[in-house]
Amino acid sequence: MKEVVYRANDRWVGTLCCPACKYVARAWKSSGMSECRPHFYCDHCSNAIFRETDQAISWNEQNAAVLATIASTLPSCPCGGRFAPGANPKCPGCGAPFAHQNDPVTRLSDPHVILLDGACFFGQGEPYRVKIIE
Repeated sequence: MKEVVYRANDRWVGTLCCPACKYVARAWKSSGMSECRPHFYCDHCSNAIFRETDQAISWNEQNAAVLATIASTLPSCPCGGRFAPGANPKCPGCGAPFAHQNDPVTRLSDPHVILLDGACFFGQGEPYRVKIIE
């Protein structure tokens, strides 16, 4: 799989501190200009997916029915988990999810994808793995 490298001091790279074990994880966060919405995380790992078909369905309307339509077509993740509404990136130290401030319906309009170091992104182009270096 293609690897995309980001430097730890890049503008869009930051850290997340796990509330459960205090592990500090590096992560890349897309800008709000990415229009990468909606996106979904795997329920088992920190991989994320964005599909233009989901964007077309939810661009003008975000509600439970739209979310249910999209959720019914979300694929399995290569790790064996499944991409799902409400799933979040997980702590590499203990596996606890990093909580999101919004509910799954509100997240249909959230353009900020958070990719932890080592996570894979499945989008319009070739899938890639994020690597954050010093």
